[in-house]
Amino acid sequence: MSAAFGTAALAENGLLLQIAMLSQFTVQGVGMTSQTLIGNFKGKGEPEQILPVLQVAVATGLAIALAFSLSTVLLPQVVLSLLTNHAEVSQGMQQYTAWLIPLLSLTAAAFMLESYFTGIKDGTTLRNGALLGFIGGFLPLALWATYQQSEVWLWRALTAYMTLLLGFLSYRLVKSHPLLLNENTDKKAQKNEPAPFVPS
Repeated sequence: MSAAFGTAALAENGLLLQIAMLSQFTVQGVGMTSQTLIGNFKGKGEPEQILPVLQVAVATGLAIALAFSLSTVLLPQVVLSLLTNHAEVSQGMQQYTAWLIPLLSLTAAAFMLESYFTGIKDGTTLRNGALLGFIGGFLPLALWATYQQSEVWLWRALTAYMTLLLGFLSYRLVKSHPLLLNENTDKKAQKNEPAPFVPS
């Protein structure tokens, strides 16, 4: 889609996506470790060990994503000079670097939740999340971006995809994890308990 906007847009978005891909590959390393540990704990019947692993994985993934995105936003000339020596392209990229903060953060958190569902072998949730994010988030905004010839809307489309994916996976996590299910059940039971009798 960027190619349809012109050579400059293609170069700018392509180089920024290289930063995003580098962040994602690094985060995926954490996700693969998390996935393995979660699968082992599920196999051993130790669900109470899963949430601590997932929490550490999410925190680590977010730290990596913020390191990549904030360094690009705060030190654009240093980072972008590693990718291109064309001043026009580098200058054009700087107006979109802020999109890396929400995009990479959402992606990191979503990848960690994907590691959970991969670890427990729930491919259906992963498939449904991807379809929801693509059809409900990315596709309509990407089509609008093409109509408007707008790079900003392309970045919004990517961010919307990751937002919907993360939201769906978070919802499914709360509904599927035994400990979270027990906590929710206990809270509902407490709400439904009759008020204690207080003698007058």
